[in-house]
Amino acid sequence: MSRTLAHVTKLVQVDGHSHQLLHLSEADGERTLEVMIERNALIAIRSALVSEKNTRPITSELCTSIIHGLNGTVHETEIHHFDNGTYFAELRLSDSSGKALSIDCRPSDAIAVCLQLNAPIYISETVWNKVVSS
Repeated sequence: MSRTLAHVTKLVQVDGHSHQLLHLSEADGERTLEVMIERNALIAIRSALVSEKNTRPITSELCTSIIHGLNGTVHETEIHHFDNGTYFAELRLSDSSGKALSIDCRPSDAIAVCLQLNAPIYISETVWNKVVSS
């Protein structure tokens, strides 16, 4: 299935609201996605973008510590589905023996982990087509 590499291009913090905005853009194109995320996800993504260490580990940092502790490797995430205003992603990694794993997760969680570990973020062509036509 066709997909494109994407980067976080904007985070919008909206005071007084629980939902914040994350903008993703194609690395070699002009298409963009706007994803509503929770405030904690915005904090995790912002921290990862600026390589900021929190005084206490936040959830995405906990996840990366667990993955490292188990000698696993994060390879990528892909936002692979869009339905009724909701994006779906898989975090793709391997365990210490090299066995491939795909974990269903919220895009914001997977993006925070990938940013912390310098792993790529992909968006499937199926998602682009649905978002452009909706």
